[in-house]
Amino acid sequence: MKKLLCVLLTLSLLVCALILPVDAADQPYPLVIVRGMDFLHGLSYDTGLPTQREAALSLDAKGVIRTLFTAFGKLVTGGKRAAVGEILDYAVEALSVYRMTPDGDPADPNVASEYFTESAAAYPEMLTWRGSNEEGLLQSSIERYGAGNVYFFKYDWRLDARENAAYLSELIETACAEHGTDKVDLVCCSMGGIVTLTYMNDFGVDRLDSVVSDSSTMGGTAVTTELMEKKVYFDEGAALRFLQSKLPRFGFVWRTAAKTGLLRGVVNFLNRFAADNLDEIYDEVLTPTFGSMPAVWELVQPDEYETAKAILFGDKRGDYAGLLAKTDAVQREVVSRRVELLQSAMDAGVKLTFIAGYNTPLTPAYEGGKYQGDGTLETRWMSLGALTSEIGSELSDAEKAVGDPKYLSPDGCINASTCAFPDLVWFIKDAPHVGCLYGSGYTELIFTLLEYPAQPDVNTFPAVPQFTWADGNQDLHAF
Repeated sequence: MKKLLCVLLTLSLLVCALILPVDAADQPYPLVIVRGMDFLHGLSYDTGLPTQREAALSLDAKGVIRTLFTAFGKLVTGGKRAAVGEILDYAVEALSVYRMTPDGDPADPNVASEYFTESAAAYPEMLTWRGSNEEGLLQSSIERYGAGNVYFFKYDWRLDARENAAYLSELIETACAEHGTDKVDLVCCSMGGIVTLTYMNDFGVDRLDSVVSDSSTMGGTAVTTELMEKKVYFDEGAALRFLQSKLPRFGFVWRTAAKTGLLRGVVNFLNRFAADNLDEIYDEVLTPTFGSMPAVWELVQPDEYETAKAILFGDKRGDYAGLLAKTDAVQREVVSRRVELLQSAMDAGVKLTFIAGYNTPLTPAYEGGKYQGDGTLETRWMSLGALTSEIGSELSDAEKAVGDPKYLSPDGCINASTCAFPDLVWFIKDAPHVGCLYGSGYTELIFTLLEYPAQPDVNTFPAVPQFTWADGNQDLHAF
């Protein structure tokens, strides 16, 4: 009986530590974590109902192999057009849950995202999440601050940033009301960057104390810009690095394929296939999905936005008036003013910092994919403007000479002099996108930035300088 009572008492204390607020004298502001795009698991059918089930990309190895074999058979019996049609039909079906209308709304209204409208204390399943990325940050935050002090903003990432910013505002107001505070701390991850930036524009910054941009899209992306401009391009070197990064156990196979010219042949084939079938690929697959998503257009670089619209829609732009009404507004009022908005936030007292990873290969299907990135987004844009080298090489001597040499990474791959806020960006070599492995040094850096009482900069913490590298446990080390 005594052992049972001890166990129950221990569990009770654990629950109190996780659920109840810490002492008011030590209590931080409530923390809001704005997650990024959850491409594989973020959407559901019958959201909020007992019949809720996952709506995800229906793409698997067996399906791909079966389609390729079928396409080859049709190539022999029916010709090239029949083979291409088979491949495109499979792609359309695989991406069906992401299909949008020309107004930028989900084509299937029964596919949506769930929203967590209360603190993590109201969702017991959150207390068991582990791992990395936003879930790792969430669990580490719960253990540090108590579940009642942590709010997790999940949303339908396909939608207009303005719509999601309104939902974010509601959650921030809930957090402030529940804790009797006038501010929150916030970490925005990946796609959460444009949502947070739009929130700043639409609702102001009075509710924000510290904001950490972790691998976020506050600076837009190159991949969406080039995708909307139909710049599909496969690079052999980038493809080799990508394969070696994603499937390292087959490193010998990839090196052999490169040495024998096999990889070059595959890359050349993909480039020819894309060029020969580009219009069909876009008309049937990409434009009805990603090309009709407000979220994608809101990440296009502002100086390329009008060009991208003209290339993708041409004389059919009027058919997409509903979509473009949304994205034009966000591009004009938010994206083109992002540096101004962030500077105004800091002038108003918001403590703002950025984290960007590098040295992890990006998808090798666009020109920008050969440059420094974290496996998902480009380092240049996560940092709001750093000069970056191609992965596997250094910056040129001219690029290294730009600005103050104190902003040059020890490995010669990054020059932060050209960032909009060069003193506020931490670069982590070998860090994956968003990072935040549970209990790691990466996550500890985020807490350090959040909790510092003044605006920190890259000289504030001698143990964590502007340039560090992450080991396999995402613990950080100086060069």
